Amino acid sequence: MRTNRVLGGVVAVIVALATLSAVIATRGNAPAVTPGGPVAAVKSYLSAVADGRTDEAARWLDPSGPCGPQDFAYAVFVPGEGAPGVRVDLVGSSTAGPTATVEVETRIGDSGFDPFGTSGFSERHSFSLRTVDGAWRLTGTPWPLDHCFKGG
Repeated sequence: MRTNRVLGGVVAVIVALATLSAVIATRGNAPAVTPGGPVAAVKSYLSAVADGRTDEAARWLDPSGPCGPQDFAYAVFVPGEGAPGVRVDLVGSSTAGPTATVEVETRIGDSGFDPFGTSGFSERHSFSLRTVDGAWRLTGTPWPLDHCFKGG
């Protein structure tokens, strides 16, 4: 009986180490984010949104586009302090000259460990960008803005 417990413990440790190795290996294969590139711009924008820093998030918007800092007051989702967690995974990106598209999957209300995938919900979002004075800026109405008012 004691041998079965020891053997079971050894198997559990091996499975845990194999799982940890798989997680580390897959994270190591994540695409590198080029500083100053469109993916980096979306990452900076979404980090600011997730932290509730709407002035910083607005800095990443195309100044000639329809959205501005005032539009975050009407945003569908701006978490800030005490809001549920947000996790963002890069799905893909493409660049064609001065324009780019970055697609992400957002998971909102992610509580971390959830073996059955039931906490929160996920959505895919596509961000359009263009270069403005040599820097990438988000155009249109990027998530979490579902509408924008030009002007004031």
